[in-house]
Amino acid sequence: MSNENKSKSLISSQWKWELFFLLLILVSGLGVRLIDLKDPPLDFAATRQLRSALIARGKYYQWNQEAPEWKREVAIKQGRHSMIEPTIMETLAAAGYWILGREAVWLARVFSAVFWTLGGAALYLLAREMVSINGAMIALAYYMFNPFGIAASRSFQPDPLMGALIVAAWWTFYRWFKDSSWKWAIWSGLAAGAAMLVKSTAVFFLLGGMAVLVLLKKDFRRTIKDFQVWVIALMAGVPVLAYHLYGVLVVGTLGQQFQGRFFPEMLTTVDYYQSLLNAVSRVAGHELLLLLGVIGLFYFRKRREFGYLTGIWLGYALYVVGFTYHSTTHYYYHLPAIPLIAISLAGESEWFFNRTKKLRTTRWLPFGLVLVVGLGLLGGNYLLKKDDYRHEPHFYQKVAGFVPREAKIIVLSQDYGNRIAYYGWISPRPWKSPPASAVDDPYPEDLENFSQYFEDYSAGFDYFIITRLRNFRSREYLAAYLQDNYPVHREGGGYLIFSLSERTDS
Repeated sequence: MSNENKSKSLISSQWKWELFFLLLILVSGLGVRLIDLKDPPLDFAATRQLRSALIARGKYYQWNQEAPEWKREVAIKQGRHSMIEPTIMETLAAAGYWILGREAVWLARVFSAVFWTLGGAALYLLAREMVSINGAMIALAYYMFNPFGIAASRSFQPDPLMGALIVAAWWTFYRWFKDSSWKWAIWSGLAAGAAMLVKSTAVFFLLGGMAVLVLLKKDFRRTIKDFQVWVIALMAGVPVLAYHLYGVLVVGTLGQQFQGRFFPEMLTTVDYYQSLLNAVSRVAGHELLLLLGVIGLFYFRKRREFGYLTGIWLGYALYVVGFTYHSTTHYYYHLPAIPLIAISLAGESEWFFNRTKKLRTTRWLPFGLVLVVGLGLLGGNYLLKKDDYRHEPHFYQKVAGFVPREAKIIVLSQDYGNRIAYYGWISPRPWKSPPASAVDDPYPEDLENFSQYFEDYSAGFDYFIITRLRNFRSREYLAAYLQDNYPVHREGGGYLIFSLSERTDS
């Protein structure tokens, strides 16, 4: 889209109006994410958020030498989790705890929301250069007030920071493509490197678009001789490569994280594509918005914009194929799709404004933006307040308090035991069902196999705490075996505790 064809509006005619609406969207978008700030982080991807909360707690108490020794011991033990991504957000939250002098998990929400908002500023600058102020405002409004994004982008996990850094890398690399300056080469390398270090899946949203722009900028021979290209590639790739080599070759556990994510057989089933469509549509806000986002790609007429965005969309397609399981079950894996759809909507919006100049549709844009902000604030307030989790911590503290602090505990509890671990200050072992090859509940002839599995799994443990009662009753073998062989230590509303230190059949 050439500058001559870019639509005019009240916003684009005065820089003060542009700044006003930019700040209105950004500040309002940040503000809505801070609603109900101190509600426990159980509203979105609770298992993942509590994992980060446990790691952050462990770091904080490791630094806090004045805390009670038992708390330090439990917190540090809880914080030892399998290696996945670098614990950047967790370390930042722990530093915030240290400054405050107490654990305050809501701080992580503030950090995530601020990072996402800064990503919105980068998105606006990118869309402004690709299309115009009008299209950029629409892209930003969608990015900041997407319903799924409101909840997901304030969650305590690396994804909001990764998403913001992806957008920063898109913008800085686009600027480098236009200017060929060392300043933008370094900034783009830093942004891309930081995004992939925060979470390596960012590579799918970066590599394709960057590769297309590099090839459009110069032919292949000139590209491999361009020192700036090599600097960007090294700054982007070395940090994440070093981290993974350390995790695989030194620690030895990171390689396990790549298991259980790619199931090629899923690609041959209709259910996979239906589940994928449901997931992406939920993140986009609606199937229509997803469709408009895909179609919007084709409203970018210049080779550089069309090629750049096409490369990113293709990277996203490879991403969902490579993570067949998580892309259909873990919706936050699609969080970077929000800024990608936003950019595509910017191109589509610009085309609409240019085609309706005679109707002077752009004069209504300021009113439309105010309406979107108002609806976003109201909708976000409802979304974040419709569920209240403030009663949960007390329940798990109470249940965990029924067993001695030093006891060894197995749990069948919410979020793979993370919830009772965090609020109950215990370090339990989550119950893991035997492999299907070892025992399958409907077949009673495998009961002997189950009993041997249970005895091996529970050896040395003192108590079995159950807070997922419905799930417990559906596990026929587990329920029958515990009830037939072990006494009930404590029972009440929503919980059941068996003592494993004695048997009723002895």
